[in-house]
Amino acid sequence: MEQFETRFKQVDVLPMVKHYMDELDLFKLFTKYVPAAAGSLADHAESLCILTANIICDNKPLYKVQEWLSKYSDGFSGKPVEASLFNDDRLARTLSAFFHSDRHSLMTEVSAKAIAVHKLLTDEIHNDSTTVTFIGKYDTPDSEAVKLKHGHNKDFRPDCKQIVFGLNITSDGHVPLSFKLFDGNTTDDVTHIPNWNALRTLLEKEDFIYVADCKLCSLENMTHIAENGGLFITIIPKGRKEVKQFLGHLKKNEVEWKDAFEVESSRKKGKITIYKTFEPARTKNGFRIIFVHSSSKKADDEGRRREKIDKAIVQLEELSVCRNNCFSNRLKSCRRNCPYTSLAPGSSVRVTGGCKFPMGEGAGRNESEPTCSLVN
Repeated sequence: MEQFETRFKQVDVLPMVKHYMDELDLFKLFTKYVPAAAGSLADHAESLCILTANIICDNKPLYKVQEWLSKYSDGFSGKPVEASLFNDDRLARTLSAFFHSDRHSLMTEVSAKAIAVHKLLTDEIHNDSTTVTFIGKYDTPDSEAVKLKHGHNKDFRPDCKQIVFGLNITSDGHVPLSFKLFDGNTTDDVTHIPNWNALRTLLEKEDFIYVADCKLCSLENMTHIAENGGLFITIIPKGRKEVKQFLGHLKKNEVEWKDAFEVESSRKKGKITIYKTFEPARTKNGFRIIFVHSSSKKADDEGRRREKIDKAIVQLEELSVCRNNCFSNRLKSCRRNCPYTSLAPGSSVRVTGGCKFPMGEGAGRNESEPTCSLVN
């Protein structure tokens, strides 16, 4: 009787991940931009697909990917995968080849494919940036490479050098569209004009809504987008005069807030947040300003104020007890060391009779100070 070898392979979520990777033609795109050397045992495209799936499914380090892959039977190019080929050395060589490829064009093709396949809306694009921190010594022989510099570090490590990483995503599905690296000392405000221009070229339109944080709120940035037919939403920094004028107006006048919309809180189930808006006159440059009132922020602010007030009351009470105890001890010491006489028979008001308070360093006084009187 013929003997059969039994082997168990894991399925998990890998078939679903492969389905979406196939929809984007990732294997073909990787083959196009990161071709393998002639005669190699495994394609770079296969390695990149494996790394992509691993990041999504299990996110193992390079030396653990081979072990992770051996649990599965399917490959990523239509044939079963031989896990022993994909050790950490091969994966590292693949990443090196990927680094030297045209990654921006690859990203553009993947994004365009995702928009077409999943019919994503590109009417609203969100931009944000962060810092990538580096520790140790790094050489940059390429003069055109991004420079590691000290800057405003968002990891709270001002002692470390960094690069700035900017990312654009769609509001519909939060799908990454494009990214850009900048020198570590680059400020966000100078990145928005070139970024918006690149998005206009990618999307082949100008009327999408560009959403970014307060670094977009400069006259140069806003004017550039508006004059080229674009739309934007940003946050006004608290230090701007428009905000200061509105806060001053709030202290003396009632503001007629208009109901905007209601939404369930993403953090507290069942809690409804109510948003109201107030729109004053346009700025002298013609830009609209909309102030937003949030019921949840109002409640949070009231809670924080109450905590601060309660904390201050407790500290004042402790300080009052401490001061009373100190004064009482000092008073007793003075009575023991200073003779006194009544101002009038039967009077409870007494005064010291020309005797000084205790002298010396411990008493906090010196002999040159005049005689003091104590009335109680």
